[in-house]
Amino acid sequence: MTRVPMELSYDLVLETLGIRPISHFSNSRESLSPRERLKQVRFQAQRFREDFKLINQQVRFIKAVDLVSIPFPVRKAFSDAANLINPYLYVTSRMFIIQFDTHAGLKTLLFSPSDIEANYQTPYFKKAFENNPFSGKGLGSWLIPVRNTVESALQEVGISPEQVDFISFDHLHTQDLRRWLGSYEQPAYFPNAKLLVMHQEWESAKDALPMKANWYCPDGLDGIDQNKIIPLHSSVMLGDSVALIHTPGHTLGHHSLVVNTELGIMVSSHNAIAVDNYHPELSKIYGIADYSRQRNIDVIPSGAIKEAVLDQYISMVLEKSLADPHPEDDRFSYIAPVSELQPRWFPFSLAPTVSSNQLHLGEAESIVMSEDHSSVVSV
Repeated sequence: MTRVPMELSYDLVLETLGIRPISHFSNSRESLSPRERLKQVRFQAQRFREDFKLINQQVRFIKAVDLVSIPFPVRKAFSDAANLINPYLYVTSRMFIIQFDTHAGLKTLLFSPSDIEANYQTPYFKKAFENNPFSGKGLGSWLIPVRNTVESALQEVGISPEQVDFISFDHLHTQDLRRWLGSYEQPAYFPNAKLLVMHQEWESAKDALPMKANWYCPDGLDGIDQNKIIPLHSSVMLGDSVALIHTPGHTLGHHSLVVNTELGIMVSSHNAIAVDNYHPELSKIYGIADYSRQRNIDVIPSGAIKEAVLDQYISMVLEKSLADPHPEDDRFSYIAPVSELQPRWFPFSLAPTVSSNQLHLGEAESIVMSEDHSSVVSV
């Protein structure tokens, strides 16, 4: 694993890690006119997409792993578009395990590796769980089933904790990072990993105002070595096959994962819970297509709280513009939400028109340290 002394300049740190800033979207949101911002974002998305395609390098390995399923309010998922008798649906939160080449060697990224147990301490979840009449009767796991853990998922594909170079989350709502990166009280589970996060998101999470504190895990960032934090000041490329694109809206420091795979360019974030949000005119969920036509809207932002809904709308159009056609239905964009709508049982039976299913492409490359820890051996 590459160890980077942080006294180096910021640009040199990024270069050493195989990261480079991109400027495609730097000035795309300067106009005071929302329509002009939308126009510029579409234009720059097309430019970036053409450049990304021209490089034509795909990730070596990517796997989506379902972590936990939770109830989610329908009105938060689809605004007023879906007027259903049942007020809740189910979303399944997932993690992406990705390996890709850079000029600094093979890198392993975990996107959205949620520490499920620690994240329950988020005030919003803690209150909801404590007020749940089933939780005290041994039925909590029935209501909120855990599918996998980060640790078990990595063990299954043969990737060691030492092998993880980067972890990243599209935003830091509900996240406790101390188990992964270490703190005053515990060593890091991923001893070589660095957090890739938009600078604005990191500062916001550390100093959340009371109206936002309900969504951030208390003390979830305390005691983390600052050398393990890579604050991003713009969208970046990780090697030539992965990008983290700044997509403000859900939070002002929100970013989206963009990956070039053998199935095409895929985009993932928390901006929506289904492809139906991105193509409401094609949705089979009752009410959404009519809502889209009546209001002449391109996308329906989701989220329990939005810092800037106009920016989130523009960011979702950006995501849709970057993605290739969906491999299951080319009328839709290839978008795999981090937390995706999943059918369960009645009355939680709402299903997306098209699902990203279980993505698994390529084979993971395992790396083990030699006994003296002076070198690495590929297996």
